[in-house]
Amino acid sequence: MKKLLLASAVAVAGTSVSAMDLGYGLSVGAETDMSYTTGTETWELDLTPKVSMGAYGVSFSTETTIDVLDINNGDIFTGLDWKAEYAWKGLATYTEVSSDADFKFGDITMGAKFSF
Repeated sequence: MKKLLLASAVAVAGTSVSAMDLGYGLSVGAETDMSYTTGTETWELDLTPKVSMGAYGVSFSTETTIDVLDINNGDIFTGLDWKAEYAWKGLATYTEVSSDADFKFGDITMGAKFSF
């Protein structure tokens, strides 16, 4: 019962901070994710800072995830995730690409989303 209460408290601790608008369509924000896995009894705390810019249906964003509990062991920066999106009347096209810590880019993903 004690572990269940602790896991519930951890689930509530994972929060998302709303982005702060800096003007001219530029915003910054962050998300924290704290979790506990019962089988392996491991704690995880991730911080994901994000910067985005968007106006007139076009948005560009970049973010990275930092393992806060492993911060003293060295390689905390693993790269960036980049995304560009254009949305218009329920239709959105997007392009995503990730880079590693040396800014070598991987495969590009392109797609379209339709909402109704």
